[in-house]
Amino acid sequence: MTEQDGSEVSPVLPEDLEARLNAVLARRSLTGGPQGAPETARGWLDVSYEAAYAEDLPRAARAARAGLDAPGGQDPVNRAGLFRALASVAELNGDHAASTRYIADRAGVLAAAGYPHRARMEVELGAMLLREPEAFEATVLQGVVEDERRRSARSVDTALPDVLVALAVRHVEDGRLEDAVHLLEECLRAQDARVTAGLPVAPESLTSTRMFLAHVHLMSHEPEKSAEVADEVLAGEPNRAVRAAMWMLKAVVAQEDDDTASAVLHALRSVELHAAAGVRKGSASAAALLAGLAADAGNQQASILAWKVAVAQAEQGEVPEASDLTLALGHQLLEAEEHALAERVLAGLVRREEAARRLPGLARALVDLGHAARHQNRQDEALEHWDRAASLFERAGATDEAARMHLAYGALLNRQEKAEQAAERFARAVELARADEEEGDPEDHDPAVLPQALHALGHVLCELGEERGVALLDEAIALAQDSSAAWHEADFTDTRARGLWALRQGPAAVSSALTAADLFAASQDSTASSNAELFAAYVLLEQERAEESATLFRMITEQEGTARYLRMAAWLGLAQSLDLTGDEEGATRARFEADAAAQAEDAEDAGTSEDGDGIGDGAGDNVGDGDGDGSEDGSEEGHGES
Repeated sequence: MTEQDGSEVSPVLPEDLEARLNAVLARRSLTGGPQGAPETARGWLDVSYEAAYAEDLPRAARAARAGLDAPGGQDPVNRAGLFRALASVAELNGDHAASTRYIADRAGVLAAAGYPHRARMEVELGAMLLREPEAFEATVLQGVVEDERRRSARSVDTALPDVLVALAVRHVEDGRLEDAVHLLEECLRAQDARVTAGLPVAPESLTSTRMFLAHVHLMSHEPEKSAEVADEVLAGEPNRAVRAAMWMLKAVVAQEDDDTASAVLHALRSVELHAAAGVRKGSASAAALLAGLAADAGNQQASILAWKVAVAQAEQGEVPEASDLTLALGHQLLEAEEHALAERVLAGLVRREEAARRLPGLARALVDLGHAARHQNRQDEALEHWDRAASLFERAGATDEAARMHLAYGALLNRQEKAEQAAERFARAVELARADEEEGDPEDHDPAVLPQALHALGHVLCELGEERGVALLDEAIALAQDSSAAWHEADFTDTRARGLWALRQGPAAVSSALTAADLFAASQDSTASSNAELFAAYVLLEQERAEESATLFRMITEQEGTARYLRMAAWLGLAQSLDLTGDEEGATRARFEADAAAQAEDAEDAGTSEDGDGIGDGAGDNVGDGDGDGSEDGSEEGHGES
């Protein structure tokens, strides 16, 4: 396969990427090594934390209980940590009685170790130290913080670190990120001071505080500080779930810094460690990030493999996002032109979404399934899927998506030269878009849908000889102007010119085309500007306004940077214009230049086949008009991506 196929290893992707991802799919690791049952209390505590991150609360509780009887289980630091793990699991399960009992057990360990005040405070504060405190509880915690600060100045028997973290959790919930950072940094200073003084500090306490701080820095748009703290966490050799989370954080930071090579390596480590620890949701998220990075690097096959890992991990963990990830895999397969494989993936997703009666998810899957059928030249199947998707979107109240689906349906009908049926679909899209403008949720409303629908309907009506299409195009242009969408204003104006010519309103068509050319030029799209000028020139030629058309054709040939196919069409048009004026010598010279342009190597022309297939003897050939359905936005494969 060629580099364009995406099969070659990109310089930013590690050579062992596919092998390591396949290992995750096979539920083994090439880098993590085997991990049997722990032999110590500390090992069981790590397993308990990993299980809790994986939301496997029964396993987390079993591991913590096993740690109490394992070697090291009588050590006060380990034992207190195990009882806290049990209390946290009980609180997550809603078993407040068990949580209170384990808090008391932990307090007994603390008191016996010489920390009676801390033990008493933990019992009094109870679950506030284990979960996100309520808003009113924050007031209590603030008062406790002040008391504990004063106490910590004269005694090591204090609950200050735990209270600082609990209050920081509340501040994050309230959006007070800077205050949360200050509290967490104060907590780390207090813990580091204890370590320096030779006093015991639970390793998981230091780790969890730094991990929390790293995430708050990231939320505060401080990526460098976030990555620095993540490195400190990783240096402490925490459990696999924590390491996985920190590598994921570093991957996000690297991606924001456009350091794709580092982002890929970090995301891959996160995938492996999350999977090894059984944290399926985390592994799926990291694999999804990796899939996007691989696609951006131009390696479709690696991206597809990463999406497969994401889907497999999500399904193993019964993660709610599994359907979205499967849809993304199907979409990536479409992008890679693996249409048959995409169809198999998407057909399975359709069956699952149908069984679960998830209407929006089913509709989106049908959208991409339609694209898979269309790419395999099964147009009727595509239309069937899209018709059903449109109905489902409407039933689900997703008016914008329903309108876009009708646009895609109409565009395909128009390509099949079924303009009347296409107009019906475009009209329904306009109807839905107008309803959404008037009644829809402003937060979910997409203001681009109505002008796109008006554009598509207006164009096809003009092609059918109905003058009301011009009014619809004028409305689309006005909406584009109101939203400062300059390029779309130019595009809609260009379509208006072609619609007017379809209605045989030559002078108005020329005027509109030249206006579009100016608008395209103002939007820095010189090719579209030249294309609009070329259309105007051909309309003039069709009207036998030879001198005017010759002037315009000549101007296009003299413009710097004009694409080869446009230059060639302009020379041919000039030759025809000069024929009409009787300038045989000039016409011959123009045809010579057209031949030269046709044979020239021009890198600009790559991928312009649709725009260049309209060259002909008159404006009726719609120079550079592409598909002519005016609904490009509605028929993109990306419509189905969640």
